[in-house]
Amino acid sequence: MNVYFSEKIEEIVEKIDDSQLTGNVGIKVHFGEKGNETYLDPEIAKAVYEKVVSMGYDASLIECNVLYKGSRTNRKDHIKTAKSHGFDFGPIDILDGEDGSDDLTLPVKDGIVDEVKVGEGLKEYDSLIVLSHFKGHTATGFGGAFKNLGMGLGSRAGKLHMHSDVSPSIKKSNCTKCGLCIDNCDVDAIKMTDQGAEITDECIGCAMCIAVCEFSAVRIPWGGSTNENLQKKIIDYSQAIINYFDHNLTYINVLEKITKDCDCMGRSMNPITEDIGILVSENPVAIDKASLDLVNEKSNNKFKEINSTNNENKINYAEKQSLGSKNYNLVKIGDEQ
Repeated sequence: MNVYFSEKIEEIVEKIDDSQLTGNVGIKVHFGEKGNETYLDPEIAKAVYEKVVSMGYDASLIECNVLYKGSRTNRKDHIKTAKSHGFDFGPIDILDGEDGSDDLTLPVKDGIVDEVKVGEGLKEYDSLIVLSHFKGHTATGFGGAFKNLGMGLGSRAGKLHMHSDVSPSIKKSNCTKCGLCIDNCDVDAIKMTDQGAEITDECIGCAMCIAVCEFSAVRIPWGGSTNENLQKKIIDYSQAIINYFDHNLTYINVLEKITKDCDCMGRSMNPITEDIGILVSENPVAIDKASLDLVNEKSNNKFKEINSTNNENKINYAEKQSLGSKNYNLVKIGDEQ
């Protein structure tokens, strides 16, 4: 499987295969948390968007709300952050709605989960371009095509599902007993005690309480799933989405401003290696493997050491789930025979 490489986005967009696009095209991006400075260059996203539109398709920049409290927790703030970061050249569609509660449930074949919850607005699209900023990630090793696709398009409940196998809990010292979480719980799974709110066994993991609490009293159980299971769940979510779109997806990985941590970090970070270039492929396994190999090479394997997570887990499991092959042919655009 060919993975094409260039330092110029103008050459990369010419490799977008018209046969992989159909109908309404969603361009999956990550806008970066407020305070982050090393997120995807919006000019790269603009070049992809303008290329798709020039090919005669309708296109939007698509994303889902985040699980934690931040500048992208709800649709209004999310779009405001996106535009302030330079993503103001096309329509922005936050697929899981204003508060992250709009879900679409999709089946998974032979995964570690049976079904996934993604943004309901995905139903409005016919094909996807997964435009990913490649960087490190503490829990999953790295963020590339699969992380952007699987975790990124999970609804708020889906993101909680990937990160944990247990329900949220209340940090009583932060709870003001305002009752907002109770008012917004659709299944009456929260009760008020003398010490503060308490989540009961009726919790279905929708994560709405996380979104509405203004005092950070609802604790996300980040450690409720092993890193390996988190990686596999991301692949299961990706598999469900890929099958939903009948493999009408194109993948672009941007190997620039490569940092130790994710663009969800609302702070300034220094790149750990020089900019490398941009890759495009129709094979998500191959493009993530090629990206990982290039970054390891250019960083003298420093990237391997940024965290204790096995970076190969996602790639190996994705290949096992028949999402592509990690055997690839890296082709520099212009050198084709």
